[in-house]
Amino acid sequence: MKTLFQAIGALIAMAIVVPAHAEQQRRGGTEAQYEAIQAFHDDTVERFNKGDLEGSVNDYLERLRVAHTKRMEITGRDGLEESWGRAFANEETKPVLISEIIEMELNGDEIGDWSYILCNYASVVVDRETQKPVGEFSNGRYIALMEMTNEGWKVLLDIDNGAAGAAPHLEAQLKDDLGV
Repeated sequence: MKTLFQAIGALIAMAIVVPAHAEQQRRGGTEAQYEAIQAFHDDTVERFNKGDLEGSVNDYLERLRVAHTKRMEITGRDGLEESWGRAFANEETKPVLISEIIEMELNGDEIGDWSYILCNYASVVVDRETQKPVGEFSNGRYIALMEMTNEGWKVLLDIDNGAAGAAPHLEAQLKDDLGV
């Protein structure tokens, strides 16, 4: 059985070589478990796009770490709430995100078990009134390591692995969705 640290190392290595648009790969779980992870992912993205700060932050464990290739690092829910709170509170603009899981692995679904998802994403900041982009589009790949808790899956570690440009198809979809 892989240790958590072995899994993290393998994830980072795999994230660099996965094609930009790949069929979803799954390891270690049942269809019902995969559906639960997919639902968690989709609900998380939906809450983020609605600007639901409390719900979004609640998707993460208190001891979370967010690591971004631009040297941004967030530790704990308070840090995440502070970072996202500024973006969500802006009265003129808001962030928009689309994301797709391209790989997932489950190491059980009992309390304390872990799973990870490797995802492609695209994002942009839009004007709240017009829904038109006011910033640069970005796309790439991230890894979320999650732990099963009494409340369900929660994100423990969120890593933007620096695969900028890995999801041009999602950026094109986001532009299309926004009528750009």
